Amino acid sequence: MRFLVMLEKTKAGFAVQVPDLAIITSGESVEAAKEAARVAILVNLAAYSEVVLSVPKGLPAEQHQTNPDFKDLLFTFVEV
Repeated sequence: MRFLVMLEKTKAGFAVQVPDLAIITSGESVEAAKEAARVAILVNLAAYSEVVLSVPKGLPAEQHQTNPDFKDLLFTFVEV
């Protein structure tokens, strides 16, 4: 599965959001932030599975990319 992530440069590295799963985490580099997001996604998916809930259907990437609140963020994807 592939999930959109949004990165924002911070003093400590990069904050990362996974908007379709309401995940926020961070890492010292882009790669570390993406890996933190990947791990958080796996934990989140396991929790959905454990309580027998469907994973929320994600919005199209374009919808996030055109959101003015996200205009300064870097968009990429994480595979899990």
